[in-house]
Amino acid sequence: MARVKMNNEYRTKIKNLVRRSLDNDKGNDKRETYLQHLEYTKENYPIFFSKAKAIVQRSYPKEHCNTLQYFKSLYGSPCDVVAKDSCYYFAYTDNDMSEDDYNNNEVKKHFDFTLQGNLNGSEYGRQDDFAYAYFRDELIQDEGNPDINIEQEDNQNNPHLTKWQDKNSKIIDTLKDNFNDQFTCDVIGTSYCRSRAIACTKEEFQIMNDFIIMKSELVRTHQEWQRGIREDMKDIVGALKSYRYLDEGIQLANDTFESLSIDTRLEESQIIRTNSTGLTLYNPENVASRIAERRKAKLTREEKIALFKEQQSSVMN
Repeated sequence: MARVKMNNEYRTKIKNLVRRSLDNDKGNDKRETYLQHLEYTKENYPIFFSKAKAIVQRSYPKEHCNTLQYFKSLYGSPCDVVAKDSCYYFAYTDNDMSEDDYNNNEVKKHFDFTLQGNLNGSEYGRQDDFAYAYFRDELIQDEGNPDINIEQEDNQNNPHLTKWQDKNSKIIDTLKDNFNDQFTCDVIGTSYCRSRAIACTKEEFQIMNDFIIMKSELVRTHQEWQRGIREDMKDIVGALKSYRYLDEGIQLANDTFESLSIDTRLEESQIIRTNSTGLTLYNPENVASRIAERRKAKLTREEKIALFKEQQSSVMN
C-alpha cells in the first residue's frame, strides 16, 4: 500500500491532537499544580473579600451608609456620596516608623477584587492574565484562547495575538459582571480610592498582601504549565515540517505519548477522517446512524411505550 504524503492539513491535525493530549496530561506536575491553585483560589477568594469587607465597614459602618442612602433618596445628587466599590486602598501605621520611612515603605496598597484587577497593589495595572487563568475552561468552551499571552509573549503586538485577545475580551465581558458583583461593598466618598485611604492593622495588611500573592500565584502556575507545553509544541511543529509522509508524523505523536505515558494513540485513518481541529468526520453510514439515535432519544415516554406495543403486535401477528 502506497504511503500517504504529508501536507499542511495533516500537520495541523496532528499538531492539534498532540496539543490537546498535552493539555490533558494528568501526569504533568505543572498542570496539577495549576489546577490545585485554581481550586484554592476559587475557595479562598470570598474568604479574603470577607476580611476586606470587615476592614471597610469598620471605617464606613453599614448603618451610616444606609442613612446616607436615605438622604440621597430625599435630596438627590447633593447627597450622592455612597457607592459600591471592589478596590480598596488600605494603609497601616507603624508607630516605630518615621514619616520618611512611612512614605518610602510598602504600608499602603490598592487591593482590587475585580476580575481584571491589578496583581501588584497599584491603582493602575489592570490586566487579563488572572481572568485567563481563572476562567480558562470557560474561555476554551466558548472557543477562546486563554493561553494566547503565553504563546505569544516573545512576539508582542502581532495580528494573531490581537485577534485572540479581542475574542477573549468578548467572552470575559460576559463573565466579569457576575464575578465582580460578588465582591463589592459600600464606601463613602466621591473621590477616587487613591485619596480614600482606609486604616487597617499591620496584620490585616499582610493578609491582604496574601490575597495579591494568591492571585499572582494562579497566573504564575498557569504560565509555567503552558510555557512547558509551548516548548514541547515548538519541537513537534518543527519535526512535522520536516516529514514527507503521514506515517512519520503519526509515529512522532505516538512516540511522544508513549514517552509521557499518555494512553492516546493516533492512526492514519483517524487523521484522514478528522478536520483541522482534530474532530472526527463521519462517513455517510455513521451520520445516518447518529441521526437515527438522536431521533430515538427525543421520543417521549408515552411514545416509546406506544412504539414498543406496536413492535410487539407486529411480532405476534
